[in-house]
Amino acid sequence: MISPAITAIIIAVLAAVAFTGGFAVSDWRSAAEIRRLNSDNAMLSASNNKCASDIQSVRAAMDALTTASMTREKNAAVAMRHAGAAAAKHANRAKDIRSRPPVAPQYQCEAIMREQAAYIQTRRQDEQ
Repeated sequence: MISPAITAIIIAVLAAVAFTGGFAVSDWRSAAEIRRLNSDNAMLSASNNKCASDIQSVRAAMDALTTASMTREKNAAVAMRHAGAAAAKHANRAKDIRSRPPVAPQYQCEAIMREQAAYIQTRRQDEQ
């Protein structure tokens, strides 16, 4: 039979081997977990950097769109003022034409020729 002292030594050796093996496996697992976390961290850092650059490009695009919109709005306001003046001028001409007395049939050709000449003259003045 094996003596109790030898049994105690064997048990102590087996416990030491198991304890050391547990530490080795734990260190191996920890090292694998650290590698995985470093890989995840690198991927997330790259994603964060891309997101930051995307945010900057969107902000720049929004600034450009806002500036373009403001410019278009100003140009539209100026165009509306010019169009309002031109429309008023045409409305006054139309009122003038409608307010003229009817022309006798024998003078209609001469009246049309005068109106056409006046129209062409005002068109030339408007173009300049």
